[in-house]
Amino acid sequence: MKLKKSSFFLICFTIILIFMVFLFCFRNNRRSASGISESRQPERRNEVVRAIERALPSVVNISTERVIHTQNQFESEDFGLLQQMFDKFLRSQKSSDSYSLGSGCIIDPSGLIVTNAHVVERASKITITLSNGSLCEAEVIADNSLHDIALLKLKKPPLHLSAIHCDNSGRLYLGETVIAVGNPFGLDSSITVGALSGTRRRFTYRGHILFSDILQTDAIVYPGNSGGPLINIEGNMIGMNMSSYENAPGIGFAIPLSRIENVLAKWMIPERFGCGVLGIVPGWKRDELSQRSIVIDDVLPGSPAFLAGLRKGDRILRFNGWKADDLLALSRHLIRLRPNDKVTLETTTGSYQLTVKMLLQNPTLEAAGEKLGLHLTPVTPKLAKELGYPVDSGLLVSGRLPDTPSQIQRGDLLLKLGSSAIHSARDLAAKLKTVHYNDTVSAVFLTPGPDSEGNYLAKRVLLRVR
Repeated sequence: MKLKKSSFFLICFTIILIFMVFLFCFRNNRRSASGISESRQPERRNEVVRAIERALPSVVNISTERVIHTQNQFESEDFGLLQQMFDKFLRSQKSSDSYSLGSGCIIDPSGLIVTNAHVVERASKITITLSNGSLCEAEVIADNSLHDIALLKLKKPPLHLSAIHCDNSGRLYLGETVIAVGNPFGLDSSITVGALSGTRRRFTYRGHILFSDILQTDAIVYPGNSGGPLINIEGNMIGMNMSSYENAPGIGFAIPLSRIENVLAKWMIPERFGCGVLGIVPGWKRDELSQRSIVIDDVLPGSPAFLAGLRKGDRILRFNGWKADDLLALSRHLIRLRPNDKVTLETTTGSYQLTVKMLLQNPTLEAAGEKLGLHLTPVTPKLAKELGYPVDSGLLVSGRLPDTPSQIQRGDLLLKLGSSAIHSARDLAAKLKTVHYNDTVSAVFLTPGPDSEGNYLAKRVLLRVR
């Protein structure tokens, strides 16, 4: 009897043991399967995915509302033809409201955005959609139609904006993976992946080479991708999407980052963004060994930098102790300068201590000479009579300066600057407050004395602001 009981208990124990072993193995198999799934999950987030995740927060959608008019007599024919090369949907021959969709990327947390000039051409209203879906209104700070680059600023920028990371090494590799990020057809946060197919494509116009640095990629650039960043596998911007080859969407083009930075450096200076004057305009330059360095591309006349002895071509080594090896980062430092700020600038010619001075609130006629290359003097009734002008007020070109355009002669009368009529030095001072370094502004002059039929000849001249 005892033997039977012992056998029964042994059998029960064996069954329970087998059940526990089975349960243990089953649970281990489930954990193993789950572990395999979890271990495989991160592999899907490859370097392409991580690059996109790094760049997307700084990519924006741009929609514009604009009125397009037919070309007028003062509009350059070359301007329209060049723009058609960038985007075939640019122009309309009838006056109408138009809505365009493009892309851009944040280049500074203060709300600065870079995009193509043709995206915001003649926009009367610009609306920016950020990566989180919020809407902001923006304005054009500066644009350059030839380079097809525009700088925008959010009117009420939110806090904690994410700026695009840039590859400032200058190194590009044929065949490397590149990603075009943008908003084609208004579809936000869209990407196309491809390879860098070429790095020094030429852009010619009427037999002249305008650019020889265009990037080519087979990452498809759709309409609406224009202005969005072209990034590398590290998520760093190497260029800006521009257009695709007509009838060949697999051949896309982008403006290289080095040119974008050089253009932005002419705009991102304290003289444009604040009320201070330092006087240096930086830029990239390559030496004989193709090594890139940041140099002083220009010095503003009469500025603290000019008076301290800094000159064009000096290589910048350090700015307030910071090693100057990133042009866009240097531009960010410059736009934050305010009057009376101290700046230590180390160059290949020495170390300089500069103080940012206050921008003139009421520019003088002498300042006009420095900014516009014009030596002007107020018109007197006697002088107007001697020159044969039917007016007794205004500003006359009293002498030529080294920067005076050849079309302008001594004795010409300045009638208009931009859209503003110029009758006095006060009118000119008010207008000079609205133009900045490297801007192009149109000026209308009247030549002295009527012709045989009693008509006065007016001529339009484009002036480059210094």
